[in-house]
Amino acid sequence: MNEIIEQEKDFGFARVYAIELLFKEKPVVDRELLYSKIEQYMGKTDRPQNEKSGPLAVWEPYEQHEKGEMLHFFHLNYMVKYAEGELPAQTTLTGINVGPISDYEAALQQSWHWNEAGQTLQECSHALLLVDMMASGLEPKKRLELHTNVLRAIVETVPCAAIYFRESNKLVEPSVFLAAIDEGEMLYGALNIRFYNVEGTGSERREGLMDSIGLAALGIPDVQCHFYDMDTNEVADCLTNFAYYLFNQGDIITDGETIGFTEEMRWRCEHQYALAVPHRIVIDLDPGEGNYAGHQGGPKE
Repeated sequence: MNEIIEQEKDFGFARVYAIELLFKEKPVVDRELLYSKIEQYMGKTDRPQNEKSGPLAVWEPYEQHEKGEMLHFFHLNYMVKYAEGELPAQTTLTGINVGPISDYEAALQQSWHWNEAGQTLQECSHALLLVDMMASGLEPKKRLELHTNVLRAIVETVPCAAIYFRESNKLVEPSVFLAAIDEGEMLYGALNIRFYNVEGTGSERREGLMDSIGLAALGIPDVQCHFYDMDTNEVADCLTNFAYYLFNQGDIITDGETIGFTEEMRWRCEHQYALAVPHRIVIDLDPGEGNYAGHQGGPKE
């Protein structure tokens, strides 16, 4: 078991997936509304059930958690197989302290999509934490679907000021998140495309590093491209498209294979360790001679 855990850490896999909901005022959860919305978004279950059973079971502690809300959900239509049998995937919603703004500094530096993120965080004084349990055995798409549906139900029940996806280190505006999910952008919060200007290498050319973060936490390699003199918007579009391809198809890419979203595009792929933290496996993309600024040759520390 310890060996498996170490391998997962090396890959970047998250055994526990966590999302923070940040509030300007203390949140008050309408439990019955929340339960009904979770059941609405989870859909029907094919499991045999009597008149009183359904796709959701809830455990509430007899005494309130010291930070306020604490709810534990058993999702009976998200069953995970173990050697001893099946168990339902579970999620927990609990109150936590809001960390200092420095805890979100790296996320704020990459918040190109939300200019007001920093000001919004400054105004938040309460938080809820959504985590999963017994869910790491789910397929990546099912696991994210579970979190997305529960998160959507919570946001619609008790509106928050900001959402922070810990595994993708991404701050998200709640209304934009809901709109993106309605449009089928399942990775909107779970995937973060980051850009770094690379300096101090002695090159006179414009050097950049762009990568994704969030896929490895679900069990799929992230993607990265280390390049010279390329349009950052075009690189971002390519990485986003490739990330969705991997999310939908799985890691079916072999080293040396090329990808292309146009007739001219032929970018060589290879599994490597990420150049930027956190430590995780990525598929490195070589855009071709004259533009590639990195190395390929297998995973390297």
